[in-house]
Amino acid sequence: MPDIDCIEVEVLTGDEPGAGTDALVYLGIGGREFLLDNDDEDDFRRGDRNYFTLGRGSTVTHPSTNDPRTPPLTFEDLDRHPVYLRLEAQVEDDSWLLDNVWVRVGCDESVERYGRRMLDGRGESRSLWLGIRHGRVLHLERVR
Repeated sequence: MPDIDCIEVEVLTGDEPGAGTDALVYLGIGGREFLLDNDDEDDFRRGDRNYFTLGRGSTVTHPSTNDPRTPPLTFEDLDRHPVYLRLEAQVEDDSWLLDNVWVRVGCDESVERYGRRMLDGRGESRSLWLGIRHGRVLHLERVR
């Protein structure tokens, strides 16, 4: 199995009062967690669409410690561990309205995609609140 050289994440935050968050958001994949925090950006604001690249072409604040190449992850690791998004909420007010998330693993010939079909589409029933009062983790599924 080839090594994973980059992971691309797209996150859409809801557009209603209180939807944004200052809490830390992590992507769990391949048995590790990666901090989703872009350099010099205020991520996860109400109505925002944020993009993160881990590994080759990194856009995140701490690229060396949020790199799937060090230590190397393989595509085989994806089948051994859950893929999820986690909000590190510290206080009850650290809630976040997630409209959708898409993850693309690999930037060249080998590509796997993850998301959550229940969030596809529009409307209040297609968004999910994360936080201390709502649950902090959303598991993602492989999208074919």
